[in-house]
Amino acid sequence: MKTIQGMSIAAAAALAAWGGMANAQTLRVVEVLTTNERTGLMEQIASEFEAAHEGVDVELVSVPWDSAFEQILTMTMSGQQIDVLEMPERWISTLAVNDLLTDLGPWLDEWQGADQMTEATMDFARIYDDTAYFLPYGYFVRAMYYNRDLLSQAGYDAPPETWEEFAEISRAVSEIEGKYGYCLRGSTGGFVGWWLAVSGMTGAESWFNEDGTSVFASPEAIEGIQMMLDLYEDGAAPRDSVNWGFNEQVSGFYSGTCAFMDQDPDALIQVRERLGDDEFATAPVPLGPPGKISPPIGMFGWSVPASSENPDLAKDFIGRLMEPEANLEWAKFIGIVPAVEIPEDDEYFNDPVYAGFFEELDSDQYNLVPWPAYLPELGEFFDVIAVETSQAALLGQMSAEELGQTWDEFLTEAQQRWMAENQ
Repeated sequence: MKTIQGMSIAAAAALAAWGGMANAQTLRVVEVLTTNERTGLMEQIASEFEAAHEGVDVELVSVPWDSAFEQILTMTMSGQQIDVLEMPERWISTLAVNDLLTDLGPWLDEWQGADQMTEATMDFARIYDDTAYFLPYGYFVRAMYYNRDLLSQAGYDAPPETWEEFAEISRAVSEIEGKYGYCLRGSTGGFVGWWLAVSGMTGAESWFNEDGTSVFASPEAIEGIQMMLDLYEDGAAPRDSVNWGFNEQVSGFYSGTCAFMDQDPDALIQVRERLGDDEFATAPVPLGPPGKISPPIGMFGWSVPASSENPDLAKDFIGRLMEPEANLEWAKFIGIVPAVEIPEDDEYFNDPVYAGFFEELDSDQYNLVPWPAYLPELGEFFDVIAVETSQAALLGQMSAEELGQTWDEFLTEAQQRWMAENQ
């Protein structure tokens, strides 16, 4: 087995040239969520797969998450061999519309492990164009992590229930020397925080109205965007958080720099290694004036790109990854809700630290919604446009109104184009 870490665009080009010499039974697996712990578990599964398939060599390629979308698009568009690709659901539309993914439907119809998946997993596999372009391996639900000690130092004994309380406590914590209220994520993936603020203020359960116009230019949405900009401008978030991605945001929280962080359960791995369960907790994300909010439910899964040279072997590998015991171990290891049923006596997922996540799953005030993965423009918006424009706004180069209008124009055009072609 070969592992290639932190591949760049230049390395991808070199890999393409080298790929022509690769063994025909080389199974190239590309992962995009790259921590040492995750990669280590993948290497273990790959070694077991090699032992069970004589003559097969699994080559594991780890692409840095912050540049993964652009790199994967480059690799697939140029026809570079990828047999198994780890990807979020929001990339499906971009890749599928360019015929860069294979349909897993015929394999799923025959796969013996299909009846061990949850109903939601089999439904989400066909989230785009009713075609199984990927198989989800787990789900992310966003909750609010909070530092108990920092809240206590600021004079509060409970997490905020509303965005108004969140802003108040964040500013109070920021009065403590060297501390901040909110670990803002300004780089890739940071759009989730902006959506929570917009959904909280509007009560919107979707990005779009029935006529295809987006909700981002409404007065209530602008109020949510302005709240985020004010928190940054007022020093309630670290100045360099404008460039923070996942790792910087999580380390900002577990280091005690910030009191709050909106994150998925996968961040629990790093946080629990540094903080005791008595030092932090999770709560549902705050509510706005409408009294309801729609946190996103995201998902990652496995796909077989059209550039695969070993598609049947690739599906066998996905089947191995999705076996119930392996999927539960994988889910616990990276901190997600698994794609298979959770046993009732599972102590791990019954831990109180999951309270914030499961309260959102159980309460009618929280309407969990997937991203509009059917839009071919979703990946470009989420990972490029939203990042560049929100950073410009945080740096004072755009107003809240201009930011909301920019998002509204792009998304309304995309949604109405899709409606015209599909309704």
